[in-house]
Amino acid sequence: MITLHWKPRARILRWPGLCLGAVVMSYFGVLSYPQPAFAYHTSYRQFDVWSDRPIDAGISTVLDDATRRMSTSELYSSDQKFRVFFCNATWRLGLYALFQTKVGGMVYSWLTPNIYIRNSVIAENRIVSPRKGPMRDAAHRPLSYFIAHEATHVMQARAFGRFYLPFYPTWLNEGYADYVGKAGDFDIADNIRLLKANDPALDYQQSRLYRGYHLDVAWLMDTCGMSIRSIYAHPPSEKEIIKVLKTENPNCALARTN
Repeated sequence: MITLHWKPRARILRWPGLCLGAVVMSYFGVLSYPQPAFAYHTSYRQFDVWSDRPIDAGISTVLDDATRRMSTSELYSSDQKFRVFFCNATWRLGLYALFQTKVGGMVYSWLTPNIYIRNSVIAENRIVSPRKGPMRDAAHRPLSYFIAHEATHVMQARAFGRFYLPFYPTWLNEGYADYVGKAGDFDIADNIRLLKANDPALDYQQSRLYRGYHLDVAWLMDTCGMSIRSIYAHPPSEKEIIKVLKTENPNCALARTN
C-alpha cells in the first residue's frame, strides 16, 4: 500500500522538474544560437556581426579599432573568430544578457563565445549610456573598447579553459579585459595616486568601473614585467597587491610572493 500510495505523487513531482529542465535547456539553446533572432548580418575580417537593426557602414572602422586593442594581448591570434550581436532593443539585451539590461556588453564564455553589445551608435563608435546622464569613463570606453573587452573574455576562455575561467579571481578576469580593452590608455602612476586617496573610481562596488582591477593587472605586467600567462598560473592575492600599491615604494618582489 505504501508503494502504491507514493508512486503517483512521485510522478506529479517529476513533471515540474522536467518542465523546468526543458525551459532551462531551451533558454541555453537560445543563448548559444541566437542568429535567427537578428535580421541583419555582416562579416568583416575575424568578425561575424549580427544586429536587430541595419548595421552602419562604420562598423569596419569600429572593428579595426577593436582589433588594434585586442592585438595588444598575448592571447590574441589573427586566426581566432568572434561573433558579435548588437541588441539595440532593451528587451533583447535582457534576454541575451541574462536579464542584465544596464551592461555595456556581455559574454558568458563558459557557455558560448557569443558577444552581446547594448544599444550603440556605430557611426560615432559609442554605446548608448545604460543610465541617466553621461556614461562613466566614456572617453576611455568607446564601442570598440566594449567589443575588445568582451572578446578578451573569449580569448581568456580559449587560453585557460572556459569551464575553469569563472574560478579565477574576478579582479584578474575583468582587470585584464579592461587592460586589453583600453590598449594602454591608462596612467598607472595617476591611478596609484587615486588608490592611495581612496578615490571611489577605483572601487568597483562604488563606481561599477574596472579601473581598480585594471590597476592590479597593469602594475604586475607593465611595472613588474609579468606575463598574463604567468599571472594566471599563480594569481597573487588582490588584497596583497593593494597593500603593496599603497606603500610609499611599491615592491614588485613582494607582490610576486603573495
